[in-house]
Amino acid sequence: MARLKVPALRAGGNRPASKSRGRGFLVGLGAIGVVAAVTLLTVGYNSPKGIPGRSYYNLQAAFTNADNLTQSYQVRIGGRLVGQVLNPRVDKGEGVVDLQLNPDVEPLLSDTTLKVRPRSPVGVRFVELVPGTKGRPLGEDDRIPSSQTSATVQLDQALDTLDADRRAKAQVLLNELGKGFLGRGEDINEAQSNAPRFLGDLQDVASEVTAQPNVRSFVGGAESAAAAADPVREDIARGFDPEARAMRPFVQERDAIRSTLTTAPGDLRSVQSGLARVSPMLSQLERFGRSATPAFRQASTTLAGTSKLFREADPGLEAARKTLGLASEAVPPTLQLLRTLQPVLPDLDATLASANPVLTELSPRECDMNRFFGNWNETLAYGDGFSNVLRFNVIASLESIQGYNGKPLGRTTKQSPYPAPCEIDRQTFAGGR
Repeated sequence: MARLKVPALRAGGNRPASKSRGRGFLVGLGAIGVVAAVTLLTVGYNSPKGIPGRSYYNLQAAFTNADNLTQSYQVRIGGRLVGQVLNPRVDKGEGVVDLQLNPDVEPLLSDTTLKVRPRSPVGVRFVELVPGTKGRPLGEDDRIPSSQTSATVQLDQALDTLDADRRAKAQVLLNELGKGFLGRGEDINEAQSNAPRFLGDLQDVASEVTAQPNVRSFVGGAESAAAAADPVREDIARGFDPEARAMRPFVQERDAIRSTLTTAPGDLRSVQSGLARVSPMLSQLERFGRSATPAFRQASTTLAGTSKLFREADPGLEAARKTLGLASEAVPPTLQLLRTLQPVLPDLDATLASANPVLTELSPRECDMNRFFGNWNETLAYGDGFSNVLRFNVIASLESIQGYNGKPLGRTTKQSPYPAPCEIDRQTFAGGR
């Protein structure tokens, strides 16, 4: 039986088996491993101060109260991590730190502010950075002065001001606040990012308000009023007891009051419609008040004079009392006379009524009457050469016998025998003479 020859297997398939590595190769490989380990160790050791090959925006900040700020504390803007604190030190009596910031916040302006805030109740802090809105851009390694930095009061310091009972209540409050804030981290971060701008605007408004002298006077007056009220505060508290008793019937009759308030809107609408009709009268009263204001200003002087007149008239009024007493005795005869005249008053009314047409005709002819009596006055005032006082001319003409025929009668007579009132004067002044 023939044998089947099987080729001998070689290491690596069709490749010959590798030769063993030399000692030099192993030493080099070990050196590379050692260098890599040292490099990783160095990078890991220095990584809190910065990652090699990455750029940063570096600033400095000075603090009057750094509040135990230490190496690698975080720097945040509105809750977002943007850098860390490095190299805390003391320079000229102030705490100075380096701020290693992400390049995306560059450049910050010179009015940027910093505040050291607690990150946890156990004392961990972070630096809250509020970017400025005006000023010059801050360059590399520029320093933010201590006038623009501050630190918050720590929670333990605030709690030290409370006694045991209030600390227990504060603990309950904080626990309940924790329940309320649970799951609202994003909302809180957004509120924190908007809060600095809001508080800055609020500070500007408060500064403008407090700069007013009237506000300072009001605050000072309020302080004085509070100081004056402090000794009698218990009496003031007891003084509200009558008001409380006065309000008690309203509480007892709250159902009736509720019913009244339910129907009140309809009644108020009716009153409102009525007020709309009253508005024109109020407008007129307002105009009357404005017009009468000058008279009211003068009224005080007038009233003072009137008061003086009454004081001076007192003796005369005393004498007038006697006169009025005598006049009262004349009242019955006067009434008797009026009763006697009453029957003839209708005839007197008829007489006056019959005179009305004559008066109506003569009333618009005042100028004609004045001319008529003026002419008679001139006629009677002077005589002629024969000592005749009454002067008049007799004009003999056809019209004086047959009447007026509508034609002009001459230079001194007018065309109409029945002229309108004052027509003679108008024609005279118009050149009709």
